[in-house]
Amino acid sequence: MKNRVTLCVWTCVFCLAAAELPAGAEKPTRSDWPWWRGPTGDGISSQVPATWPTVKLLWKKTMAGRCAAGVTAAEGLVIVADHTDKKTDHYRCYDAVSGKEAWVFSADNATKMDYGAAPRATPCISEGKVYCIGAAGDMHCLELKTGKSIWRKSFVKDYEAGELPTWGHCTAPILVGGKLVCHPRSVVALDAKTGKTVWVGPSAGPNYSTFLLATFGGVRQLVGYDARDVSGWDVKTGKRIWQMEVDNSNGYIVPGPVAVGEKLLLATENEDTRLYGFDKKGRLIDAPLGETEELAPEMATPTVVGGLILGITEGLLCLDPADKLKMLWLTEKDDAFFGLSHIVAWKDRALVFGSNGTMVLIAPSRSGCKILGRKKLCMDTWSHPALMDGRVYLRDDKTFYCYQLEAKGTAKAAR
Repeated sequence: MKNRVTLCVWTCVFCLAAAELPAGAEKPTRSDWPWWRGPTGDGISSQVPATWPTVKLLWKKTMAGRCAAGVTAAEGLVIVADHTDKKTDHYRCYDAVSGKEAWVFSADNATKMDYGAAPRATPCISEGKVYCIGAAGDMHCLELKTGKSIWRKSFVKDYEAGELPTWGHCTAPILVGGKLVCHPRSVVALDAKTGKTVWVGPSAGPNYSTFLLATFGGVRQLVGYDARDVSGWDVKTGKRIWQMEVDNSNGYIVPGPVAVGEKLLLATENEDTRLYGFDKKGRLIDAPLGETEELAPEMATPTVVGGLILGITEGLLCLDPADKLKMLWLTEKDDAFFGLSHIVAWKDRALVFGSNGTMVLIAPSRSGCKILGRKKLCMDTWSHPALMDGRVYLRDDKTFYCYQLEAKGTAKAAR
């Protein structure tokens, strides 16, 4: 149990970062990776290669130690969090191509908590700004080009967050309609430019999971877990549209909700995985459309690939959302498909980034999983990688790496 809790601490903590596309946009207009789980916050990215590429190390940087916050990259820059001497958070910005350091923003953080106080939340980049949240609940809005502080908030002082969560504040801001949504205790929306509070929504307190921004039943809403329920909140007002009690007996829920078209997938370790529909007012319909006990992820959020659902549960598993979540196959005995593996997909391909530092390219189908290639990129890690302009950025406890993925024709299946 100790090992599982340790792994949970360093994997769940960077989960919550997502944002919406610019008004009228249907697909990302750039190859940026500006928040957790990629351009659309769902693990979908056109940067996934069709065949196994040549993988070349471009540059690397020394890091101070273990830090679970994911990497983000946009506008030619890449942001990675760090933590030194047990009392200082650092947000480091590098040129995405050369690796030259652009700036470092440092903030005091001598908080003591289980497994250290390094940042957990993935920074969020938007319109020339970067938004960062530390484990102690200090939020910083920085100028992307310079690292200059624009505004700052304290969850404890400004929002009476009270006692820190056991493993710190992990919810990264969600950008929606010019507002940043965060989860100090209540669900709070801030003006992204000024930090001024716009609305406060009800909540039983933060959990360790990913909020989802999606449209269900024709209603744009935020869906996520608090300490007691899974709920949907109106993005304009913060009013709760619906709520459903969930099993939080472990004290943490890590995998985030997933949109499967206009249906909602809920997959956690505590309960069966379920697929739900919505009524015309955007409210969840209690009776699930599909249910399975085969997928019970402790940490990894599933990804939708070519109409199929890929998830991690003692292996890589595939479910059919069109057939009541029927399990199609399970790939076991592969260390890259265990615990927290990040799945990034495009069309009929997916890159799986294992917590052991291995990157695997797969071609999943209804009949099985074909492995097209694999390479170990770093040591053990729980930090979510970023993909931008044919490059992969990722870190382990000691080093931050940039790899170039170069296409090299049709790849043979790896043995």
